[in-house]
Amino acid sequence: THISSALEEHQDERDKRAVAVSLLRAARETALDQVAVKLAAKPLAARVATQAYSKLTDTLVQTTYRLASEHFHPAPSPTNQKRLAVIAVGGYGRGEMALYSDVDLLFLTSFKVTTWAKSVIETMLYILWDLRLKIGHASRSAYDCLRLGSEDFTVRTAMLERRYLCGDCELSADLDQTLS
Repeated sequence: THISSALEEHQDERDKRAVAVSLLRAARETALDQVAVKLAAKPLAARVATQAYSKLTDTLVQTTYRLASEHFHPAPSPTNQKRLAVIAVGGYGRGEMALYSDVDLLFLTSFKVTTWAKSVIETMLYILWDLRLKIGHASRSAYDCLRLGSEDFTVRTAMLERRYLCGDCELSADLDQTLS
């Protein structure tokens, strides 16, 4: 809500993105400082820290999705072509992250990646990169995931550890059903 209000003051997309990144960076730094203080107090509680880093990253990805899909590229009339889910995969999908771990994301579409989905994904990636996160990403349909998983062990392994983050939850559920 705070970010949304700040974005309304700007017209230029670059200015809006710079404001969003600035606010998200400050929030991230505050949260990282809090995790560091807790970890220093209990240095053997590493699992709590890895889960906190993962939760913080979830919040950043979810906020970035909301900004990209609602403020930068709103879809006036959602259709089947404008369905997009963001899914954490790999170690991030397990909910376990070290401080500088890669953030592996699957951008799941219903069919091919539409112009709208491409715009949302690009905006999200630019914001996340501007936050200095190391992003690994793929944009695929459930069919693509199944086909590529049968051909590539790395893709198959990443799909085993997946977790819905935001966007179209039915699309994510369809992927779960397809892969089970």
